[in-house]
Amino acid sequence: MNAFLYSGTYWYILKAGRRIQGALGKEAASTRAAHRSSKTLMLFVAAFAFQWWAAALLGAWQLIATPPFLIFLGAATFSNIGGILNGSIYVIIQRKRVQEKQAANEGTASVPRQVALTVNSFKQAPPNGSGKNDKK
Repeated sequence: MNAFLYSGTYWYILKAGRRIQGALGKEAASTRAAHRSSKTLMLFVAAFAFQWWAAALLGAWQLIATPPFLIFLGAATFSNIGGILNGSIYVIIQRKRVQEKQAANEGTASVPRQVALTVNSFKQAPPNGSGKNDKK
């Protein structure tokens, strides 16, 4: 059930990301965020599948015949490693977050890229007050 829900959420985010990309263009920050979050969700789907494959095999085998003891051990082992898998995903997510912050700080001296572009795109008034509406 969890894998189904994660996969459905992934599909919905991907679909919404494509819709936003069509409306705003390829460089939309929301599109990049949607792709990042959908990739993160797929990490959880992969961890879930890795954690519960042995239990699914055990259940299917029990429908046909009595499974060997090794299958019981595999199901017990893999179903109890969820904390390790989720902890590993947490570490992966945190490393990516730190790398993104470092990359952003290197390019704009700790000012986010969008803010730097917005500030630089404003035109400054002439320094001597020689604008169009100046009266002498």
